[in-house]
Parts: sequence; structure tokens; C-alpha cells
Amino acid sequence: MTKVRKTVTTHVDPAPTPHVSNVIDTKVETDYDRRITTSDVRKSDNASLVESSSGYSHTGAFADKPISNNYVWQSGAGINITQSDVDSQTFKVFSLSRAVHEAVDNPYWSVPATSGEKGIGLFQGLNLPDQVQTLVDYDYVFNDNYDSSGSTGFEGSTGRIKLNDLQYGDQLRVRFDFNAIPQIANTTVEPALWYSNRNDNDDITFTFPLTTNPIFFGTGTVANTYLNRVEISAWITSNEDVNALTLPAIKSDNPIIIQPLGLLITIIR
Repeated sequence: MTKVRKTVTTHVDPAPTPHVSNVIDTKVETDYDRRITTSDVRKSDNASLVESSSGYSHTGAFADKPISNNYVWQSGAGINITQSDVDSQTFKVFSLSRAVHEAVDNPYWSVPATSGEKGIGLFQGLNLPDQVQTLVDYDYVFNDNYDSSGSTGFEGSTGRIKLNDLQYGDQLRVRFDFNAIPQIANTTVEPALWYSNRNDNDDITFTFPLTTNPIFFGTGTVANTYLNRVEISAWITSNEDVNALTLPAIKSDNPIIIQPLGLLITIIR
């Protein structure tokens, strides 16, 4: 008897072609290495592409620092916030000065070398954000541009934090260093950036204080000197922000002596 061998053929379907969604990660490493994706960048009709680095500047060029003591505040001396200022709830604005800048904003290091250029802060252009020439304008005189008898709070002031080179989407962050010498116990001060938006014609459209947390000086603080380093932030999101006027300011509910020391002006992107 002849045996017949049966051959069984098993049909195996080829592996399915993976859907695009299963292999989309093939370029993730490239995008990660570049550290940018489309979601990281936003565009609008009125905004330029934010594509450059953050940076900062520093100045100690407050206009009222005493020439007689090599621009160093002497014990108990400073700028007085008076009872009249208290009664009117005035934010005292602190001016900047080119003469003081040239005297006090001098690099104290040799490496890295600086440009030697004056008028752009302590670092002489080092550490500034890309495309920003300076973050301070020591020569600006408010009364040369506006009515000296106005009520903006900038009347009589000189200098400004310069925002004109900034990009829409930047964040302004200012650390304001100052000494406070209370004259009356239980005094509260409100540090701020005194801020005026301006349109493209330099017309002031709105003036207001950008305040930070208030500081309280209680019992036992009278005639003592207290160093404060407060941080204040603002967004830069329109033409009126880029063209804004701003300087540090302080309001107090009692007479107090203020010794303004320095500004660290940081732009975050």
C-alpha cells in the first residue's frame, strides 16, 4: 500500500505597514537638539519673531548721590520722602545721571575685557540681549519733552530705563536696590516702577505704578539703615510698552529717608 504524504501550506500575511503615527518620532532628536519647535515660537501681525537671547545691564547712576563723598551715601543722608509727599500719596521718582554713571559705573574686573564704552551701564555692553544697544538712557530730560507743570509724576526727572530696542514678548524685570532709614516706627513703603505708556507719537496715554510687595518697618527700626533688594516685572507686548517711560519710585505712609543704590535690569526671552 502506497502512503500519500499531505503537504499543508500555511499562509502568513505580511506584517502590516506601520501607520504614520507609529513612526513619527523619527525626527524628534533633530528637533530636540535644535531646542526649538513650532510651538516654541508665536507670531502675530504686530509682533516680530522672538529669536534671540535674554540679557541684562546694571547701573548705580542715581542722580542725587553725593559728589562730596565720592558718590557714596553718608550715614543718615539720602532723599527725603516728606510729610507733604505722604499726604499727597506721591510716588517719589528717582532720576539717573550721566555724570554719576561715568563716576560709578566702572568695571572692577579685567577678564573678560570690556569695550570701554560709556553710556550703556556698568558692563559696557557685555551681557545685553541680542539687538539691544542699551537698557539705560542717562541723557533723557523729561521737561525737555513735556510740560514741566504737568501731573505725570515724571516732572523734573532725568534719565530713564530704555525699552525702545526690546521685542514684543520680552519680559522686563528690574531689581531695585536701596537703603531705607525710617523716621517713624510702623512705616510701610511701596517700591515700584513709575510707568507711562506712550504711543508712536510719544503722547503719554496712561501713567501708573507697577508695584511690588510693600515693606514694613516696625517698632525699633527708627534711624536704622535697612538694605532692600526688590524685584519688579512688566510685560512688553505692544508699541506703547516698547516706547514707555519708566524709572524706580517709592511711596511711603510716613516720612522716611531713601538711599537709592542700583538697578539690575534684566530682559527675559
